[in-house]
Amino acid sequence: MTDPYDLIVPIPGARVPVDIRLDFPPLPEDTPIREPFAAGLYLSYGVDLPPGDDGRPRVEPVTPRRLAERGMRAESLRERAAGNLRARRPDLALNWFPDVRAVTVTVGGDLEAGLLLDEAFLDKLAGEVDGDLVVGVPARDVFTATGSRDTQGLAKLRWVADRVWARGDHLLSPSLLLRTAEGWVPLPG
Repeated sequence: MTDPYDLIVPIPGARVPVDIRLDFPPLPEDTPIREPFAAGLYLSYGVDLPPGDDGRPRVEPVTPRRLAERGMRAESLRERAAGNLRARRPDLALNWFPDVRAVTVTVGGDLEAGLLLDEAFLDKLAGEVDGDLVVGVPARDVFTATGSRDTQGLAKLRWVADRVWARGDHLLSPSLLLRTAEGWVPLPG
């Protein structure tokens, strides 16, 4: 039998600046689990299901009810989800821009921003850039990276973020994020 935690993946989201009221809100036990993450982002979790009839990956939100049914604890979600992302989506690819030291990372589907939790991957990527690691996650399916001392790389990440925001799908943040010892913070400037 599969450990139920093995199917959980991270799903970063953007904080909404207004409180949305639904006419028929879900019960608390059916509301997706959501926790603050960094720089205006929150983190929720999903159960990574087999692709649907259209071949696209499917992810169902993790709710308190789902946790209780499977005997899981909310405190264990972040660590397990981070480790599961690349195991569940093994097609990780790094596509370096030809004209600048910046990279786009893909894992298949729309969970690339979840790589913000993969410390081993981030450590490796940080060794490939000039300065501290800077990433762009303008949408859930976009992860770009460069170094904090690479002005051309930073310009490329901002260019990508502008293009993604014009498209408007699964948007997270137009800001670049700087990895520090304390966690992710918005890149100044």
